[in-house]
Amino acid sequence: RDNADPSGLGNTLGWAWAWPLNRRILYNRASADPQGNPWDPKRQLLKWDGTKWTGWDIPDYSAAPPGSGVGPFIMQQEGMGRLFALDKMAEGPFPEHYEPFETPLGTNPLHPNVISNPAARIFKDDAEALGKADKFPYVGTTYRLTEHFHYWTKHALLNAILQPEQFVEIGESLANKLGIAQGDTVKVSSNRGYIKAKAVVTKRIRTLKANGKDIDTIGIPIHWGYEGVAKKGFIANTLTPFVGDANTQTPEFKSFLVNVEKV
Repeated sequence: RDNADPSGLGNTLGWAWAWPLNRRILYNRASADPQGNPWDPKRQLLKWDGTKWTGWDIPDYSAAPPGSGVGPFIMQQEGMGRLFALDKMAEGPFPEHYEPFETPLGTNPLHPNVISNPAARIFKDDAEALGKADKFPYVGTTYRLTEHFHYWTKHALLNAILQPEQFVEIGESLANKLGIAQGDTVKVSSNRGYIKAKAVVTKRIRTLKANGKDIDTIGIPIHWGYEGVAKKGFIANTLTPFVGDANTQTPEFKSFLVNVEKV
């Protein structure tokens, strides 16, 4: 594990591994002009040295030299970036920022007349179950751990030994404010239900400033439940809203409103 960053661009190729070739910036050929020279020499990522592509990242590109007619966006048929996608996005043609349906801000700073995605899929009963920031002042986000795979590995002894018990992550600032210490049992609730878990107080989760407002986040790993060889726990998706992304129907489990309290 080497966190050296000689580029100064946040490119730490010696830290962990990025599939498939350890490149860190997709389409990084676009950082150089058609002749292979960096658009910004002070932030050089790739360049053509006369025989090959070289620089501070693994080229996301073929060995084709400048002038070969191969565009930088190699996953697109035309080799070019797409700002407009007339028939590719349900709410297109231009990528837009929408707040989550359970927004901690109560508005969309970019365009307050349209806060959340109008093309998202949500049923009437689920819309009625959405929470508000006055009762649920923190943002919950679910994620996976290295030691588990979805909900399956809580049935595997080795994985259960590595991560045996359900926990949530809370930033130091919020934990101090609420009187929560490492290892305390806490209750995390949304407008749909609640879970109980051990608190992991961490420097990794920091208070964010968004639209002039301090926003605290609760990290909620998903892997536990009422069965398995790991210690029994709660279903993390008890908390989450049933909102389907307009394009993929992926549920909105990365940002929703919760409260947390010591029990």
